[in-house]
Amino acid sequence: MLLYISLFVFALLPALFWFFYYFKKDVHPEPRNLLFLVFLTGGFAAVIGYFFQASISPFLSSFAKPLPELSFLFFLIQKFGVIAFSEELLKYLAFFFPMRRHYELDEPVDFVIYMVTAAMGFATVENLFLFFSLSASAPLLDIAYTSFLRFLTATFLHALASGILGVFIAYSWRFSKPYILAGGLLLATLLHGTYNFLVLRIESPPYLFALLFLLFFMATFLSFSIKRLKGLKSTCL
Repeated sequence: MLLYISLFVFALLPALFWFFYYFKKDVHPEPRNLLFLVFLTGGFAAVIGYFFQASISPFLSSFAKPLPELSFLFFLIQKFGVIAFSEELLKYLAFFFPMRRHYELDEPVDFVIYMVTAAMGFATVENLFLFFSLSASAPLLDIAYTSFLRFLTATFLHALASGILGVFIAYSWRFSKPYILAGGLLLATLLHGTYNFLVLRIESPPYLFALLFLLFFMATFLSFSIKRLKGLKSTCL
């Protein structure tokens, strides 16, 4: 029982840190019950994503085996299309369904806060899946170390990608331009997919440097965008 509690804590801590970091960006904090609801829907979206990817990946592999010359193409389809796009879309839907037309979405920065919240629910369940798969063979200290690494990388990536998408959602809803939302989803997918590509080669210094630069660029872009959003008038949904 203690092991399961520890696994849950290590899965939750990275998400809580980034949630509170971006939560403090909002001068008018959102209701806790809504944040908790979006966090839960984000976690539910991760469950859907897990089974979707588990069913699609073998399907792609069955096509790639007889066509080794196209293996890299199938690799890109998996990392960008199956994983990155599906996860960014699911996190968006985890925000959209409980919050569509909600009166609490009264400031542009709220979209970022709720998208990050959905992403942290998603990342927590993703961490849980990983830690439960490792618990049988890895000591608790290794789980804690993995939790710290995911705090710096995968969980941070989810917060940044969804936060950036939240910026585009705010502009899309503020100016009634659906193509801005589509562009934001595409950008979040490309950034997420690039992370997926680089993290598999992280042991090579050039790829490690590129990964760190990617996260730095995303964090800087999101920080700058949040400041710009605070200068917009209320969305008044």
